[in-house]
Amino acid sequence: MNSIVKIGMAFLCMGSILMGTACSSKQNEKNTRMQNITTCNDSCQYLLIAHRGGIVENLYDEFDPRSIQAAIDSGYYMLEMDVRPTKDKQLILHHDGTLKRIYDVDKRPEDLTLNELKQLHATNGGYAPMSFEEGCKMCSGKIRFMIDVKPDIPEQWYCDEVKRIMQKYNLWDNACFIRNDVKPMFGKSMYGFRITEIPKMAERINKGENIAKEYYLFDHGNRLNGESVAWANKHGIKVCASINFTHYKFEDWHEAVQRDIQHLRKLGVIYYQIDSDFAKYLK
Repeated sequence: MNSIVKIGMAFLCMGSILMGTACSSKQNEKNTRMQNITTCNDSCQYLLIAHRGGIVENLYDEFDPRSIQAAIDSGYYMLEMDVRPTKDKQLILHHDGTLKRIYDVDKRPEDLTLNELKQLHATNGGYAPMSFEEGCKMCSGKIRFMIDVKPDIPEQWYCDEVKRIMQKYNLWDNACFIRNDVKPMFGKSMYGFRITEIPKMAERINKGENIAKEYYLFDHGNRLNGESVAWANKHGIKVCASINFTHYKFEDWHEAVQRDIQHLRKLGVIYYQIDSDFAKYLK
């Protein structure tokens, strides 16, 4: 079994996940990829969330079906899914604000209908934009989702459709969201909050609220520090570090990423939303 598979399947040995559900030894024997492992050792202690929806960087572009399948085959724990609306109120998977980098079309996904988007072809790989439903169907029973709500202020139809499609493919219950400002629109789930929001969360805890049931600490790996992680651990709050290329624009990422991951490992962080090039540092 390769190291990434071990990393991605570690949740079966950790006893809890972002959604707080305990895992029993009997679940290990089920036939889905999410549960198809029966042993675990010290090398499988990290849970990887694929940034931009899969194995990208030098292999594929984001939301190429091959990149998603590669993440599933490699045992990633979750996929970050960037969900955008189309002109005709459909949902597609696309990271950037425009279609230029992947499809060489200088328009926003919101400017085109789903049918018009399906006429496009990626300059690398030739694939058409994937609808959110196609992505859910492909991933159902195989991997979990971390949802990045891309509209600044999502309309209610968008939120309702995201939830409906995820429920249709049994992906809702174990999903989480990066943003917490969308919680009123989506309801019960898990939502990320940043270090800057710790004082606000601390006030809620002091009032008797158990925020660990619905929130997790999510921030850049080069921002998370010992104090913030210790505070989260004290209150039973999961911590997820984001390790992405864009966080290291002003320093050598080779050295900086290894430095930050080593530091986070010492702090006991096990959840990593990560660009796939960096997975090798968590073996």
